Amino acid sequence: MACSKTKLRLTVDTKAGKVLFAEAGKDFIDFLIYLLSLPIATAVRILKEKNLNPLVGSLSHIYESLEKLPESFLQPNQDKNSLLNPKAPVYATGIPLMLYDYDFKARNSFKCSGCYIHMAEVPNLNCSSCKGKVDLVMSFLPPSPANYSLGPVEGGFLKGVATYIVMDNLEFMPLSTKMFVSSIKKHDVKDLDSLEEIEVDLGVEEVC
Repeated sequence: MACSKTKLRLTVDTKAGKVLFAEAGKDFIDFLIYLLSLPIATAVRILKEKNLNPLVGSLSHIYESLEKLPESFLQPNQDKNSLLNPKAPVYATGIPLMLYDYDFKARNSFKCSGCYIHMAEVPNLNCSSCKGKVDLVMSFLPPSPANYSLGPVEGGFLKGVATYIVMDNLEFMPLSTKMFVSSIKKHDVKDLDSLEEIEVDLGVEEVC
């Protein structure tokens, strides 16, 4: 499945040949916030798939070593696939650029079929209360706007009413005239005629 794209509007100083900052909507800022909670193994896997191993350094070696390690070396309550592909956080839905192969419909947890008290993400564990098996499959209900009963809610983390300014170090803040002028002054732009706006499409490959 093709990954989604989001748009950025770059303000470029054509004389200096550099991007001063970008203007972005909530979709891109939602993605930046989502990155804060992304499991490291997931980030490494994405970079490996894009042949960008040098960007993750020794972390890729850890990942590859675990890939090659026989299952017989793992504890019986550990699953190698779960370690290599940890579940992404589910605080919000509709995050653009997020894992394009991640399927909430396939996400399950397991509940004790004896006392119904405990649950786990790994099946067939022994329940600490009744000593039965935690093997009752429970389907995951994603926190989608349709499942939220306290009024209209968008996907993502932020409300869609603001535009944001994003610096080259990924610092971001709501866009305002004051912030725009401050950014221009910070880059010591002498000739406003040298400024040009360029709109670009951003996807997973560009982010990596």
